[in-house]
Amino acid sequence: MLTSLFGEFGPRRLPSDAPAPGAVAARVEEIDAAVDTNPAASMRSHLAATRLDLGQASSMITLIDPARQWAGRVLRALSEAGGQVVERLNLRDRATLASLGVIERTRVAREGGEPLKVYQAESGSPAMVHLDDDLHHALAERSHLSAVILAGLSPHEITRLLRGLLTATRQPEWQCPWLLFILPAGASALRQRILEQDWPRDVHIAAMPESLTSPASVWNSVLTAWEAAAHAASLPLSIGPRETPVGLIDAGSPPPPPQWLAKALASVARTDGVLGCGITDLHAGDLLAGDGADAVLADLRQLAPALCAARRAHLAAGGPGIPQPDEILVSMGGRQALLRNLARSDSLGFIALVDRLRANLPLMRHRLMDAERQP
Repeated sequence: MLTSLFGEFGPRRLPSDAPAPGAVAARVEEIDAAVDTNPAASMRSHLAATRLDLGQASSMITLIDPARQWAGRVLRALSEAGGQVVERLNLRDRATLASLGVIERTRVAREGGEPLKVYQAESGSPAMVHLDDDLHHALAERSHLSAVILAGLSPHEITRLLRGLLTATRQPEWQCPWLLFILPAGASALRQRILEQDWPRDVHIAAMPESLTSPASVWNSVLTAWEAAAHAASLPLSIGPRETPVGLIDAGSPPPPPQWLAKALASVARTDGVLGCGITDLHAGDLLAGDGADAVLADLRQLAPALCAARRAHLAAGGPGIPQPDEILVSMGGRQALLRNLARSDSLGFIALVDRLRANLPLMRHRLMDAERQP
């Protein structure tokens, strides 16, 4: 179970394309709404009235899928897995009843809280595809996280989309704190291009290259970012804005960290010979938090993806019968880099850069494990 600024999350993953035993086909409820102005303006006005304060509003994710390949299928997969209805709102011109846009949403049940709402939008017809951006932006503005799926787009379309989002995030009505880009596998240049854009300092950016093979893989990528956003919002982020090569970036002042992680970093950082340490995402190699001088943290940001890749290579070479390594230690002249699993998290790891001659590695490991045992 995840407890965070987004609430408590129950079902954490869609297991596969195959429906779970007992799952039912997605049920769609059609609702028509007549509007006098353009659909984005109507939706923006409605959300401004109902979601004025995101801290008090119900949890909401918006899926932005310009190529229309995945978002609708994700909502239906969630509906089938959770037995929830897909609500389909048809926005129609009041005078002509012509379709101006479609907004769909479903709910994902959560333990101990209200359901998580997942939205997606489309223009009313292919001839009105230019309205997609406005609808997407109207929904994203009041979401807790917006996920942009870039699969199936041409370079020109990606450029247009990025320009539109850069403009939208600078508008006074934009409140969404987390913006996730799901990229085609291997799109490292596109990932770097996205992260180097001049995003507003209060908008946190993530870019995740993924092999999208099913609605489950798309949703699990979104959910991974949701969890990472919760971790990033509660970790002592001493890295600067837009400096993380991949993943979530915090440009503001973070709230207090969880006690055990704060103790882990603070305790280990004071160990003799430790030049700097931090918390990394074991899957993506992002440095999510750090304690140390700026130059050392810059080195850790470069080392983290390589160490995480070495860990994945070890697991792949060993096969399912080989246990995962507790840590990876690499010597580099007078320094050593260490990546160690965290007992209290399957997705996060501890990383440190130490002076090879002065470091007391047994003491460092002891302090880390002792901090993890604390409540």
